Amino acid sequence: MSETENDVSKPEFEVKVSSRKEKTKGSKVFETGIDGLDDILGGGIRWGSSLGILSDLVDREILLHQIVENSLKRGVFVYYTCIKEAPERIRLSMNEMDFNVEMYEKKGHLRFYTPLETEVTRRLKDSSELIKEFDKFASRLMREVTFKVIARKQVLLVFNSYSAIYAMMHEDPKWTDFISKDISWLRRLVKVVSIGLADLKDQTAADAFNDFCIQLENLDGIPYIKATKVSSVGWVPYRSTSKGIEIADEFMVR
Repeated sequence: MSETENDVSKPEFEVKVSSRKEKTKGSKVFETGIDGLDDILGGGIRWGSSLGILSDLVDREILLHQIVENSLKRGVFVYYTCIKEAPERIRLSMNEMDFNVEMYEKKGHLRFYTPLETEVTRRLKDSSELIKEFDKFASRLMREVTFKVIARKQVLLVFNSYSAIYAMMHEDPKWTDFISKDISWLRRLVKVVSIGLADLKDQTAADAFNDFCIQLENLDGIPYIKATKVSSVGWVPYRSTSKGIEIADEFMVR
């Protein structure tokens, strides 16, 4: 089995994470604000990076929204693109975490987008029409994000389903070139990070189109988390609550 495939071997309980002195300088990284996770990532996510959260567990959305809320509290602008679920369902999920969605939307720091409408609607349109619509949306989003960066603002781009995009890429190869172009644009910008959700079955595609992934799996009845490519840390146990993810700090050696 290759390293990119699901590794379900029994993980080590004791792992070594980078010390505070070894971390990348804060100005060069986007911090998730989650204790333990930033340690695993060596301080945070490097600006200009694209991250995939890989899992079939509901915890993946809890983790994503926890990162979103922590970012908004620091003044980061969040642009949330809904590819699968509608914004109404996302708002409900966030509110269940005591996330004050309405306040951040009124301030203009949190914005939801539905560029490809609903999954049912997408089935009624051919691929070329969907690409044309998404291209218009991407151009507007790029322009708005670029203006934020010029104004020295920090931006988090969120996609709630990379898997839906991967499915369209299988249907029409033109999507591959289109997505690659957007990723290239992202890497040229400073103070911008992209995060998206993906199913475990799409791990190969997620690894190919993201700089690295955070993976969550239930192994032998215990939830574990690990980062690929950017960390030598293996599987680390975590706790999931209605408020967010808590890394099991007692299993981490500093």
